[in-house]
Amino acid sequence: MKKEEAKKLTLEEYEQKYSHRENTKLVKSFLLLFEALIGVGLAAILFFVVLRLFDIHQIAGYVGIGVAIIIFICFYVFPIVKIRRTKSFEVNVNKYTAANAKRKNKQLRCEIADKFIEFSESTDGVGWYNSELIGKLAIARHTNNDLETKEVLTKIFDTDVKKTAKSIIREHAIQVGLVTAISQSERIDTMFMAVYELNLIKRLIFLYGFRPSDAKLMRIYMMVLKNALMTYGLESVADNLATGIVQKIGGALTGIPALGSVVSTVISSASQGVINGGLTVIIGHQTLMYLNKEYHLQDLLDTVDLDEINDEEMMQEVKEDIIKESKQLKKKEA
Repeated sequence: MKKEEAKKLTLEEYEQKYSHRENTKLVKSFLLLFEALIGVGLAAILFFVVLRLFDIHQIAGYVGIGVAIIIFICFYVFPIVKIRRTKSFEVNVNKYTAANAKRKNKQLRCEIADKFIEFSESTDGVGWYNSELIGKLAIARHTNNDLETKEVLTKIFDTDVKKTAKSIIREHAIQVGLVTAISQSERIDTMFMAVYELNLIKRLIFLYGFRPSDAKLMRIYMMVLKNALMTYGLESVADNLATGIVQKIGGALTGIPALGSVVSTVISSASQGVINGGLTVIIGHQTLMYLNKEYHLQDLLDTVDLDEINDEEMMQEVKEDIIKESKQLKKKEA
């Protein structure tokens, strides 16, 4: 990206390299669908867990209903709403939308800068952002120096934010690995995987101050669903793997029958934990990749010169496009 920034792009070059046709209505529909599927899956798992509690005792079942509602709201509804309410940069543009996108992106950059400054001033000991860079950012915002704001913000993203994001991903992966290794329940593992990955996405978006575009967010949610399904079927795979390993070393365990069962359980649990932790790392890095890419694309778009496009020319081109499309439709009807 840095090499491309050195050579100033025209809008036409930017369109050819970084923009693509996108059915926004279809993307939004699929985004809602994947969000709903995650919610339905989580609700179904909670429902079966509550039924199991009723089998144990009626009081346990009623307590389970309350806990299930709290879990669903706190770990599904809140993260989804928080993610969707966060703004995203507009980087998939054409000659008709580029000018408006640049204005919106500039406004969002200013909002992110203000958020970083406010967060650093209101929290102690978190250490997400370098205090020296935050100080420079505060001066740039106070003097309304947009160029300096953008430059300092880019430095923060390329250093402190990336470093913190990787530590957050590592933290989540370790926790997911440990919990799913211990739980020994497919349903609990699947539920924990889904809610923890949503929380990871939410934390990364909060750290960056913006979210990926709808198309990229749709792909992330699709990965969450895929990971949850893999987790649900992972226990049987891990058990078979563990059984195979125990059989291969069976000669050493023939004298102690109980030891074979213990070794099998340990290997199965460890396998599940390692695989689930790895899946968490993948989804974290995928989210990270989209965020970094779209930040640098809006930065690149900001350098594109739009002076060659004036309103009269644009209106004329739109008019010509409409006439051309209407003629083609008439020919098809004829």
